[in-house]
Amino acid sequence: MEDTLRIYWKLYNEILPNELMIHKSPNLLRNFEEEFIEGPILELGCGQSNFLVEFSKTGKEIFAVDNEELQLNFLKKRIESYAGKDAGKLHLLNITIPEKEIPQEIFSLVIASDFLHFFSINECENIISQIISRTQKSSLIYIRVHSKSHSYSDSEDQELHKYFKHFFTESDLTKLFDEKYFERIIFSNTVQNIRSKFTREMEMKWTEKILDEYQIFDPQERQEQFEEANEELNVGYLESIYRRK
Repeated sequence: MEDTLRIYWKLYNEILPNELMIHKSPNLLRNFEEEFIEGPILELGCGQSNFLVEFSKTGKEIFAVDNEELQLNFLKKRIESYAGKDAGKLHLLNITIPEKEIPQEIFSLVIASDFLHFFSINECENIISQIISRTQKSSLIYIRVHSKSHSYSDSEDQELHKYFKHFFTESDLTKLFDEKYFERIIFSNTVQNIRSKFTREMEMKWTEKILDEYQIFDPQERQEQFEEANEELNVGYLESIYRRK
């Protein structure tokens, strides 16, 4: 993890206690909670997952996959403090997908929020094929990805495109989630043009911490960085929930 991202996630952990994180994070799956079948939950690239923290009170066994141990440690503390004795068994898996395959259990719910856009379409096909073999009839799969409407999609910065490898269309998801195996329950295509006040203030605090960490104290340079952080971008994303056939 880059130092700047490490600073961000530490700040995120400090500023958003569990209840506020859940409150500030939309959760489409909440509307379908009564349809969860028996079996464990898996989240890929979980981070400090608002989903896993919220659903930890269901008592379901949880498999949390992330390639950053820092995030898994934060998540463990969050779940322990939020669910306590109501939490099911928690498996924290510090692995990198697709270098290693996802766990072999059969899952009732698979979450891949802000995850697949870090992979090429071919890599995504491999990941989805693994999800097919690790789910059963009526298992749910939640997906959220950056879309072509995201401002980053048209960026000329090649390093950015090495980081975010694919910006999705609805057609991409339709091809990945073949109707032979999945039925789509809900789909949304969102473009946010202006960030919320809460998000803007958090990103300004993040910028301040980065400048302090790198000992950048020149007033003009700091002001330029704050102005850049305050610029609005189109944040485009697709969300969908699928049910295994």
